Amino acid sequence: MKQLSWVKMLPLFVIMLCVIITGCGAKTGTSQSSATSNQQADSAQTVSVEHVFGTTAIPVHPKRIASYNLEDILLSLQAPLVLGVSVGENYYLEDRLKAQNASILNMDSGLANLEAFAEAQPDLIVASATIDRTTYDQLSLIAPTIVYDREDWKTSIVKIGKALDLEDQAQQVIADHNTQVQQAKKAITTAVGSKATIAFVRTTSKDIRLYLPGYKDREGKELPGYAGMLYNDLGLLPMPLVSQLHTENPDKQNVNLSTEVLPEVTADYVFVTSGSAGGTSEDLQKDQSQFAELQKSPIWQALPAVQHNHLYTVNAKYWISTGPIADQFKIKDAVQQLTSSS
Repeated sequence: MKQLSWVKMLPLFVIMLCVIITGCGAKTGTSQSSATSNQQADSAQTVSVEHVFGTTAIPVHPKRIASYNLEDILLSLQAPLVLGVSVGENYYLEDRLKAQNASILNMDSGLANLEAFAEAQPDLIVASATIDRTTYDQLSLIAPTIVYDREDWKTSIVKIGKALDLEDQAQQVIADHNTQVQQAKKAITTAVGSKATIAFVRTTSKDIRLYLPGYKDREGKELPGYAGMLYNDLGLLPMPLVSQLHTENPDKQNVNLSTEVLPEVTADYVFVTSGSAGGTSEDLQKDQSQFAELQKSPIWQALPAVQHNHLYTVNAKYWISTGPIADQFKIKDAVQQLTSSS
């Protein structure tokens, strides 16, 4: 039993050791000592911030922020990131993180490399609500940690902006998004009319999924889901099957489609993506190979969108993600594809 307790405490020991080591390292050299003193002075003033896991005192003006799956929002706010998380290969935010000289931690395994967070010496960690309480407690040993829901980015960006004293930037991001949406709606309506129906489908090596306009979380809160931009922001009409499944499955953002049900995908326009936001190139190749086989089937060939050349493939790296930058890319895709089809 003593051995088991030691194993459970090992991650915390490693984190504390990293903090001690990096702290000692910062004391070597006159310039490093001066930088540490300035940082401590800047962080002397704190503000209490409410978030998913409670209330936390954070620096008034954090200068070194580490992000755990909230890079999209934080990059939009131009926050001072020193570490971000990359989900799989060819992450859609990788270039932006590199441009900001932020360290990039690949999270392909789905587990937090807590040592990397400690080595980044953040004065604040901003994390997605996808983490559990144990991970939150471990991150909080490294630096004050605040947690927000990335699925509802429009609400979270305002809260994060207020916490970081970047409220004006948060409001500007939302205003820019709304402007892009209005321009896109006008262009799409002109091209395809107001009665065209749409669907968003995702294929993997294991299944076919149809995405719905939104879903309710465990607390009953309405969230847009990955396809929400199409239906909620751009106001495109869901095909009958989407509406039916949305009513029957209010707590799901997607449902599996069997080959028997596939003929009911009667949307005028279909967006389809293969794979996921994460995963390796090998995973993506398997997903795309399976999709290539599906495209050869008579059932797929009989879909109205396929017959009218109204089926568009899009990038899963940002379509199976959320945030102002991801939505910006999705809207551009929708406008480009739908306006070119007229």
